[in-house]
Amino acid sequence: MNAGSRLGALGALVVTVSMLVAACQATTASPSPSPAGAPSESTSAPSAAASVPPTPTGAAPPTATARLAPTATPVPSASGDGASTGPGGTWLPAGTLASDWSDYGSSAVPLSDGGALALDADGTAAQRWDPATETWRPATALNARRTHFATVLLRDGRVLVTGGLDTHDDNRWQSYSSTYVYDPTTPAGTWTKVGLLDTARAAPAAAVLPDGRVLVAGGAFKDGPPYDYTGSAGITLAAFTATGPGPGTGDGRRLDDMAPPSIGVALATAELLEPATGRWSRTGSMRFARARAVAVTLSDGRVLVVGAAGESFSAKMDPRAFDTAEVYDPATGRFSLVGSLPPIDRAALAAAGIEVPENSESASTGTLVPLPDGGALLVGHSNYWKHQGSVTRTFHFDAQSGRWRQVGKATGFNEGDRPSRQTPGLDLAGAFAAALPDGRVLVAGGTIRDETSDLELSRVARAYDSVTNTWTRLPSMPTGREGGLTVALADGSVLLVGGNDATAVRFVPSP
Repeated sequence: MNAGSRLGALGALVVTVSMLVAACQATTASPSPSPAGAPSESTSAPSAAASVPPTPTGAAPPTATARLAPTATPVPSASGDGASTGPGGTWLPAGTLASDWSDYGSSAVPLSDGGALALDADGTAAQRWDPATETWRPATALNARRTHFATVLLRDGRVLVTGGLDTHDDNRWQSYSSTYVYDPTTPAGTWTKVGLLDTARAAPAAAVLPDGRVLVAGGAFKDGPPYDYTGSAGITLAAFTATGPGPGTGDGRRLDDMAPPSIGVALATAELLEPATGRWSRTGSMRFARARAVAVTLSDGRVLVVGAAGESFSAKMDPRAFDTAEVYDPATGRFSLVGSLPPIDRAALAAAGIEVPENSESASTGTLVPLPDGGALLVGHSNYWKHQGSVTRTFHFDAQSGRWRQVGKATGFNEGDRPSRQTPGLDLAGAFAAALPDGRVLVAGGTIRDETSDLELSRVARAYDSVTNTWTRLPSMPTGREGGLTVALADGSVLLVGGNDATAVRFVPSP
């Protein structure tokens, strides 16, 4: 995606400022109350039998960060790639990586020394950010190519990578069951192989529990031709089957994963890693099979898993997986369904000339950020219909009620029409999002589409306050960005990596 050209003339500058102001107004929510030793590699197939979840050891939930009063800020100016300073914080250059980095398959995590580790989409290139020099240097990469792996920061400061997809053979792709741990105590770091997953899986969701264990849930099993995507008649066996009589309710049993054919099969099962031993064990399964879901540990210690997104290597999933969420309770080892995402307001979009069909599915699950109130913010969740258009929305999850509410207005684009049509404002698909020390959420970047349907990468940055349901304008980024990696650093600043080029910037919030 190409950014729009910079405007130098005064008249063009006025137009740009007007567009940005309109974008902010169109996406600003009005305050409203919240509703109530290492074995050999394996590509093991999923087991059809349901597992009995263990009862894990309880742990005290983490303490929520103290909140600071948000400060209203005007729109500051910024130029080039230099620092951008204004009320609310400062944007600083944060070095250049060896190549372009995007959020599609790439990952980045903070390190205990205040720096960060970034892995590219196939794990064969790694970069490490040094907070002392604010520059990037090469780091030790994974020993073999893998894509769609899960990456998390362990409580002891090491980094875990597990699962993924082996794509080195053009005729046969296989899911990985191997797990590696990165030790950052040397300049380049070292990787050590630990236990194998019970089920090889690509594109799983992962989160670290308060007691240090790692939950990995869902994903897809693949062992066969790369793009054999159709699915099978029995694929519904990989989803929750309701009890009771009537068509579509099954025989009253809750079924887990089916034995896979030579295609991708979405998984509902979940596993736990004990970092001290490097061993994985089965835990309770999700209600729906989910590939490319997102997960985050809530302030009460439970894990919220949201959505799913289509992949060429994965089987088709139950349509309900795309707009539903589940919560994992480590005290019981079980998942429970919580509220579904609100339906798209098709009438409102139709009034803007955007026709949304009923069969749209999730293209991007979005970025999930935990909140001090015990809930979470889902930024930039996109539904799309192939070669036609998309709708992007942002949601707040209320942990007490288990419900979601939409934050701000939906943005839509219909490329099937000629000329194409779009709603005005900032589209947060691909926006950067991370928690700030005061409990608010930094949301920066995205795209703006002009009257000719050309895309311009947005420089807009704002902070969302879940308590007041309001947005505060922050200094604009030096350049527009979309689709990169976000890392909340140990000092409270936020690192934004790539998106549209190989550079990184860092946002330092005001004290």
